[in-house]
Amino acid sequence: MAQTARQNENGNWWSGKPWRLIQTNLREIDMLDIEAERYVEELQKFKANIVMINTSGIIASYETDLPFHFQSPYLKGDSLQQIIDACHRAGIRVIARTDFSKVRKPIYEAHPEWAYVSPQGQIVDYNGDIHVCVNSEYQQRYALDIMVETVTKLDVDGIFFNMGGYQTRDYSGNYYGICHCDNCRRKFASMFDAPLPTVEDPQDPLYQKYMLFKKATLREHHEKVYRFLKEVRPDLCIANHLEFNDGFIRQESNTAIDRPLPHWQYSASDNTKWAVCSYPGMISSNTTVDFIDFPYRHVAVSPHQQELRLAQNLANGGALDYYLIGRLDNHEDRSGFEKIKRMFHYHEANEKEYTHLESAAQIALLHGRDGNVREFRGWFRFLTENHFPFDTLMVESDYHLPWDRYKLIIVPDYQPLSDELAARLDQFAANGGTVVSVSRSGFLDDVYRKRETPALQCLGLQRIKNVRSDMTSTYFKFESKQGFPRFADTDLLYFYGNYVYAEYKDDVQSFMKLIPPHWYGPPERCYYTTVTDHPGYTVHRYGIGQGIYIPWEPGTVFYRQGYPNTTDFIADLLEHTAGVEPIKGNLSPMVEATLFRQTNDQAHLLHLVNGSGHFGVSFFESVVMHNVQVKLPWPQAPRSVTSLVSGQTCRFDWRDGVLEIQVDKLNLFEAIKILD
Repeated sequence: MAQTARQNENGNWWSGKPWRLIQTNLREIDMLDIEAERYVEELQKFKANIVMINTSGIIASYETDLPFHFQSPYLKGDSLQQIIDACHRAGIRVIARTDFSKVRKPIYEAHPEWAYVSPQGQIVDYNGDIHVCVNSEYQQRYALDIMVETVTKLDVDGIFFNMGGYQTRDYSGNYYGICHCDNCRRKFASMFDAPLPTVEDPQDPLYQKYMLFKKATLREHHEKVYRFLKEVRPDLCIANHLEFNDGFIRQESNTAIDRPLPHWQYSASDNTKWAVCSYPGMISSNTTVDFIDFPYRHVAVSPHQQELRLAQNLANGGALDYYLIGRLDNHEDRSGFEKIKRMFHYHEANEKEYTHLESAAQIALLHGRDGNVREFRGWFRFLTENHFPFDTLMVESDYHLPWDRYKLIIVPDYQPLSDELAARLDQFAANGGTVVSVSRSGFLDDVYRKRETPALQCLGLQRIKNVRSDMTSTYFKFESKQGFPRFADTDLLYFYGNYVYAEYKDDVQSFMKLIPPHWYGPPERCYYTTVTDHPGYTVHRYGIGQGIYIPWEPGTVFYRQGYPNTTDFIADLLEHTAGVEPIKGNLSPMVEATLFRQTNDQAHLLHLVNGSGHFGVSFFESVVMHNVQVKLPWPQAPRSVTSLVSGQTCRFDWRDGVLEIQVDKLNLFEAIKILD
C-alpha cells in the first residue's frame, strides 16, 4: 500500500485544514460497478478535499472477518481500499461512515438480547433491520470490534457514527417509546432503584430521572468509544464527541414533508454558530442534505436552498459539506450540482481566508438540548434580522469558555440552569455585563427539580407567584416612549402564551403595564377597562452591570407570527436599554451580517448573506440588492477593504470611529476582508 498523507504528518491533520466534504451515502447496489478513479474524478469536479463513505455497522462494505458483521453481497466493483487509495493519491481525506443502531435480522436471531424492546415488549423490525439498544452488548462491546477492524483494515482518516444514542422511531416516523430491554431495566434500576418510565413526560419525576440516565449513559459510552479509538488510531478524526472538544461536529440542514412549518431559514447558520462558538477546538461540518425527505431521497431540494445553506456555513465560521444518496456519477437529480460546485470552487480559491477565524460578536445567546426551541429561534431572528452580530453558546459545554468579550448574554426561556451557570451569569452582570433573561429561565435546576427561589440574582426577582398560560387578548401599554423610537406611532405591544407573575425587589425598575385578557368580540365590546402594574420588562442594577427580565416569551410570539410589533420592541430594548449596537446602514432584514477576526492576520472578515430568496415554503434565487451600505464602529481607518467574491477593492469611508462600506451589488453573499 502506498504511504498516505496521514502517515507523513504529525498531530491532528484536520487542525486548521480548509474543509470541503462530500458524503456519498452509497447504497448496496452502488458497489456493483463502482470505479475508484471515476469516483475520485467526480469529487475533483467539486473541489472536494474530504469524502465520507459507508464502511460498516448495519452492512460491511468490505470483506469482514467478524461473524456478526453482515457483509454486503454486492461487492463486485472496486474495493473500498482501492477507492481510499485513489482518494489519498488525489489529496482527498476519507471519513468512514458507520451505523450501529441496527443489525440485520439473522444477527438479531442469533442475539435477541441485543435488540431494543418497546414498553409493550416489541422489537422494531424495519425491512429486516432490527433496532439495537445503546446499552446492549452489541453497542457496548461488539461494535468496538467492528470499529477496530474498520480503522485497521481500511486506511481511513476519520470516523462518523450515524443514528447514535436512544432511538425511539423508525424511518417512517413511527414512535415506539422508551426502551425497556433487560439491559436498560438493570442499568436504570441500579442507578435510581426504580422501574423505567413508560411515557415521556418532562413533568414526571420518574421521567426526569430517565433524562439524567440518558445523559449519564451516553456520556459514558462516548468517552469509552473515543478513548478506545484514540488508543488504536491516535491520528483519527472522530465525529461528534463534544466532551473532548476535538475532531469534527457533523450536523444536517435538512427538510421533512411532515415537519411543522415554518421552514427554519437559518438552519445552517444556527447549526454552525453553536458548533463554532461553543466548541472552538472542533471543525463545524454542517451538511446540506440533497434530498427532500427519507421517502424521497432521489429528488433534490431547491438548488438555491442548498447554496444558501453553504453560504450560511461560511458566514458563521464553518466548513462546506454536501450529502447525497448514491454516487455523484449515477445520481438521478443533479439540479443542485452547479450551485454546490460554485460554493466549493469559491472556497477552494479563498481557503486561506477561512482558517483561523474567531467571532468578533459581543452578544451571546444561550441554548442547549433542553431549550425552548421556538423561543430560541425567535431570538435568533431578532438578532439576525436587526443585524446584531452574536454567538450561540451551548449550556452543555462543560469547560469554561471565556466571556470577557461579551457585553450581553441572553437566556431565552432556558429552564434547567445549573447553580454553577447561574452564578457565572450573575458574576458576568456584576462585572459590568448585561444579562437578559426570558420567562422561566432557571426555574429548574440541572436535574430538572423546581427551584424554590429564582436562580438568577441579577434580575432582582424575589418570588415567583404564578405562571399563567391563558393570556390571549393581552397587551402591554407604554408609559413612556423613551428608548423606543420604533414605537412613535404605536402605543401597545401585543402578546400571548405564558406570563410570569412575580414579586420584585424594591430597587427593580418596572416598565410598561400589563393589560390582562379582556373581551374581543363582538366589536361593540372590543375594549379594555383594566391596566395593571405588572411589567412588560424590568431592569435591575447589579454590581456595575444589570439584569433585564422579560416575564413573557417574545421569541415564541415572533417565531410563530413574525410581526414588527414584537421585533421592534426587542430591537429597541437591545439597543437603548441593553446598550449594544447593531451593524447599521441600509441593510435589509433579509440580509444576515456576521463579523469574524482572522487571528493569523491583522484583519476581519465581514459576511453579508442575502436570504431574500426565501418566500413562504420555497427557496428561490436571491433578489439582487444594489448600493448596499454598511456602517459599523471601527477604532481606526483600515488599510484596505476588499471583496473576496469579486476580488475588487470596496469603496469605504472612515470618520469619527465609524467605518462605512459600499457594496455596489449583493447577490447571494458577499465576503469583505477588512485589513486593519
